[in-house]
Amino acid sequence: MKKILFTGCTFNNEEINSLRKKDIEIIPASSNLTDDRLKQLLKEVDGVICNGEEKYSDNVLNGVENLKFIQFYGIGYNKCVDIETANKYNKIIMNTPKVNSYSVAEFTIGLIFALNQKISLHDSETRKGMWNERMFFDLKDKTIGIIGMGHIGIPFAKILKNGFNANILYYDIEKKQEVEDEIGAKKVSLNKLLEESDIVSLHLPLNDSTRNLIGKEEIALMKKHAYLINTARAELVDYNALYNALSNKAIAGAAFDGFYNEPIDLSSEEAKLLSLPVGNFIVTPHTGYNAVEADDRLKKMCIDNIEKLYNNEKCNSIVNN
Repeated sequence: MKKILFTGCTFNNEEINSLRKKDIEIIPASSNLTDDRLKQLLKEVDGVICNGEEKYSDNVLNGVENLKFIQFYGIGYNKCVDIETANKYNKIIMNTPKVNSYSVAEFTIGLIFALNQKISLHDSETRKGMWNERMFFDLKDKTIGIIGMGHIGIPFAKILKNGFNANILYYDIEKKQEVEDEIGAKKVSLNKLLEESDIVSLHLPLNDSTRNLIGKEEIALMKKHAYLINTARAELVDYNALYNALSNKAIAGAAFDGFYNEPIDLSSEEAKLLSLPVGNFIVTPHTGYNAVEADDRLKKMCIDNIEKLYNNEKCNSIVNN
């Protein structure tokens, strides 16, 4: 029987019993284990599915010889373990790429509606007995700029084109001919995208070349009525530039799924964004992936990855090959 620790376990009893029939014993654990308790548990298992807040540091991995792999429950494995440390102790890292792409694409649409239709602001005021109606624009036929036409940007673009006949501009290091042929998307420079889009949406990974990609100069190119949507990483946007732009009404608003520190440190410099008026800046707790269907896909891919590993089959989810 293969013993797999699952921190922040999402399997129900029926699913756990079903996996036992596949010779996989799931051991549920808390999502906030101490380093000592985590290390103690890791000594007794073959692998771990990481869905908690724990860190697989040098101190934790040193001396847990039986542990073969760390399966991250999602994409951003680097929040819990770095490749250098895992390689040092011969631990395989796996994640679950693309399983929640469509869910995030739909969530991005939700943020657009919430921001443009002023849903949060209208709800807040109406509950207080106020009756302030504000105008918004239809999404139909608008120009949407997508920065990063990848596994989230593509379904997002298709929803906008098929549902709203949107004009799709995109900025990416690669030309996406399939998307251009299917929905008429047009690859343009970053500056042109910012200048012409009614809505700019970010779908890029965070790295040295994308950090603060959207700063003072970039925001200055945007239309005054335009919205900035970020369901990727907050650090893609310079928070000072965004705060100043929103304070001065240089753009109409912004919405983020996630923040510069998670959970938000209210004493941090970045938290001044939260002082902006309700509806001008919307933030949600990095939850765009959190659809029921996405969670089912996550669980299935985790088990598929583990079975492939034990069966010596090719596993495309290994990140430290």
